[in-house]
Amino acid sequence: MNQSPLHTEAARDHAPRGSLIEQTLVEIWNTILGRTEVAPTDNFFEIGGDSLLALVAIEQVNQRLGWKLNLSDLLRYPSVRALAANKALLQAANTERTIVRMSNRGARTPILFIHPVGGLVFAYAKLVHHLGNDRGCYGIQSPILSSSTELGASGVPGGPTGPDTIEAIAEQYADLIADEFGEDDFHLVGWSAGGVIAAEVARLASGRGLGLQKLVLIDSYVWMTLPFDASEDATLREFRADLLAQIAPHAHDDRTAPLHASPAVLFRELAAALFGAEAQRAGDFGAQFVQRLYAAYRVSFRALAAYRPTPGPVAALLLHAEDNDTLETWRSVLRGALTTELVGGGHYGLLGEPDAATIAAKIEAYCTAER
Repeated sequence: MNQSPLHTEAARDHAPRGSLIEQTLVEIWNTILGRTEVAPTDNFFEIGGDSLLALVAIEQVNQRLGWKLNLSDLLRYPSVRALAANKALLQAANTERTIVRMSNRGARTPILFIHPVGGLVFAYAKLVHHLGNDRGCYGIQSPILSSSTELGASGVPGGPTGPDTIEAIAEQYADLIADEFGEDDFHLVGWSAGGVIAAEVARLASGRGLGLQKLVLIDSYVWMTLPFDASEDATLREFRADLLAQIAPHAHDDRTAPLHASPAVLFRELAAALFGAEAQRAGDFGAQFVQRLYAAYRVSFRALAAYRPTPGPVAALLLHAEDNDTLETWRSVLRGALTTELVGGGHYGLLGEPDAATIAAKIEAYCTAER
């Protein structure tokens, strides 16, 4: 996946204009990234793209070209030329799958990322960029995002949504991992709430015959007593704050601000923040997408509120921001060898550059070290 800067510059100087599809993709990327010189061989994530800009790019491509592009496609084919060439074939990935492949396979032990509270695996795009060389990277996203379940106006699923506790979610994901990997080795990584789910999967791993080798938690929090309100209004406020914080990690975060809007209005406002006002005028896809994001968030958020972890002999690396105050609780829960390391940046900025490169190096070192 990695492309050298020298190779990128040479491609920019000598690349032909390309097909109509390539020209359209270049135009979309130029607009989204605020550039004027994107070349067909440029790597999206090396020229300013991040996880949320990838989301915008995917939706713009799907609208303008009528494709069904997904995160797996963009991560596997991160240049305009590679993406155009491969999308002329049958779909490279099934959008209905809960486990998505985020990089091409390789000789090294694969890494499986578990989604944070919002259900998407977009947040790991930068880590995959650094870790996916000669290694398969996979992501587990919330099944609610690809479910056919109808959602009501509030964003709450109208029918059964499946597991709604951390323990039950982990059981389901352990089954998915067993189906995907069998007894093959893999590493497990989770950021934020994804680390809590990952730790619970790790507790089940040996009993399920899973080939889990190393567990890495990235600024995950765990509590023995409920530290937050999980009412409907509080859940909506947290959802809004969480999504906006991912869009602008360094922006002011006021989780106590009143909503001043119905859920439907809030979803439209958040969709505009994600996709832009121009994209919103093209249809309701953005608001519908945010509505489904909220359904996934609501299940995970309430599962976290109710979770009381069972201690187990699980070893892990915990990379944490300075204000993570749950290290001692993690030590009481993970009875195996727990390595903790302080990393710079705030909770929402850790998976962006330059911290992503540092965290990827620490993950690499931990995963390749002898047990």
